[in-house]
Amino acid sequence: EGLEEGNFPFEVLEPDAAVKRWPFLEAGSFRYAYFSTEGGALHCRKIASGLAKWLRANGANVYENSKVVEVDAEAGHIVLESGETMQADRIVVAAGAWVLKLFPELDGELKTYRTALAYVEPPADLEAAWQAAPVVLDVGGAIDGYVIPPSGGAGMKFGSGLHRVPTSDADWNRQPVAGEGEAIRNLFSPPIARIAEYRVTEVVTCAYTFTSNEKFMAHEKGKCLVVSACSGHGYKFGAAVGRRVAAAVGDGDIAGLKAWLRAEVA
Repeated sequence: EGLEEGNFPFEVLEPDAAVKRWPFLEAGSFRYAYFSTEGGALHCRKIASGLAKWLRANGANVYENSKVVEVDAEAGHIVLESGETMQADRIVVAAGAWVLKLFPELDGELKTYRTALAYVEPPADLEAAWQAAPVVLDVGGAIDGYVIPPSGGAGMKFGSGLHRVPTSDADWNRQPVAGEGEAIRNLFSPPIARIAEYRVTEVVTCAYTFTSNEKFMAHEKGKCLVVSACSGHGYKFGAAVGRRVAAAVGDGDIAGLKAWLRAEVA
């Protein structure tokens, strides 16, 4: 529906045609497949390092390993873990899953979750098919599962929205537990065939913050503007959100920013 509404090109494949094109799919386990030539994988570490390089080249000060432990929103004052302090006319807080440690009053509007994803190695005879495969945005069913094939020097990974638990601390339980990768992997059958043959090579835990409807939000307090566009869907729109936040800081239209973040206006 979203592709149709946005007038994006895509094709619909019947199961047999989809299995012929992507032989890692299990015949008879799904009703149809959608394929779009647009889109792809984002590699967050490459994006972040590239952004830091661009910021430095354009005159910004980038402070690495400088954890903020306290924000005085009214005074525009922050304190770093090192004890250093900074003063600003305006502060934009984009602390992701750790935002509630700085602004605990937002608990209720924002909820933090601990999740994990599994890096896997496919069966040898399916490696070429996966190398040429597109990103699988949603495998269907109730697992809210996605697959990112090997790309950009990174391995293949399975991630599922079903595999997440609420937490009050983004640093809680960040070590993978025994069998966690296999549990995530097994969620993908069906529609992925021969799932037990996919060897789990690494499990990575993550912490995300969501609103109840998973839309983005902004909260203004004193000289601070707190923006929450956390998780993968936030990263996809990071550039657009950043531009809109910068414009709102400049022209003061915070109400317009909030409406845009909630997807109420274009």
